Amino acid sequence: MDISKSAYSRYRVIDKMLKNIFNPYPSLLDIQEACERSLDKTPSLDTLEKDIRNMKQSDVFDAPIVFCRKNLGYYYTNPNYSINSIPLTDGDISSIKEALDLIKNLGGGNRINERFSDAIQKILATYKEEFPDSDTKRKIILTDYVEGAKGYENFNTLFKACKNQCPVSFSHYSYNNREFKVIIVHPILLKEFENRWYLIAYSESHKSIRTFGLDRIYEPLHLKRKYIDTDEKEIDSYCNDIYGVYPIENQSKQIVTFLTSQKITNYFEAYPIHFSQLAEKNEYGSCFFTIEVIPSMELIRLFRSYGKNLEVINPDWLRKQTKTLL
Repeated sequence: MDISKSAYSRYRVIDKMLKNIFNPYPSLLDIQEACERSLDKTPSLDTLEKDIRNMKQSDVFDAPIVFCRKNLGYYYTNPNYSINSIPLTDGDISSIKEALDLIKNLGGGNRINERFSDAIQKILATYKEEFPDSDTKRKIILTDYVEGAKGYENFNTLFKACKNQCPVSFSHYSYNNREFKVIIVHPILLKEFENRWYLIAYSESHKSIRTFGLDRIYEPLHLKRKYIDTDEKEIDSYCNDIYGVYPIENQSKQIVTFLTSQKITNYFEAYPIHFSQLAEKNEYGSCFFTIEVIPSMELIRLFRSYGKNLEVINPDWLRKQTKTLL
């Protein structure tokens, strides 16, 4: 059974009430008032009854909750029971180990904070004798991570800045101008594209959302200043209405139509380049595809990479761009 965050918060309140020896046998009304105090929400009595039934299920908590008719309240038949001290099952341990293996394989040892792995290892350490290490020693997931790539050393600092909405100052290096420039940004999120990481943030100097490659960010510092919030719709459009990470300046969201040869049509059908992608296949195997996006440099690069097997139909300016060299 899947447990929502709000449901688990109520479970913890119920557990705390049933463990309180100074106020035994709490009623549903008592639990409802406790939820209101602790969670600033007032769940219905029906919801709380359902919560107690769910806690009693053996496949989740197997909580020994019983209603006492004499005292008109609930209690644990085992006074030592608590949902905070439930032992992990064999299946739980196996799932945690698989998650740890997945983090290690995807993380490449650099891009994911090591403490994430350490935290899981501490959990498993308690069960070391009962649950020995997995016998799968070889890698079964191989990513395109290149050891030594620049920028990952700042991943944790920027991750925390995004999470805590903390403004950041850093030196940004321009490959084109071959110079450094100090920039103050208000981080929004970290995005990966084609095995490279980028910081999406509101830039004070640009007064808009901008993309910064982690490989060009040096000495990021958290700043003690007010965080500038960006409209959610603007963030959603900037991050999702695009293939890639660098939108072309002054271009709005628009419909792009392109024709693929029979040779590459199957690739685009199997791996759509955007969630808005639609297809109209011809009888000879070629296909007209349409996507609704903000054009980007990565989109132009993708189209050019297919040479004569792909032709942009419209808009006309993008058609010309894909037929000329950068």
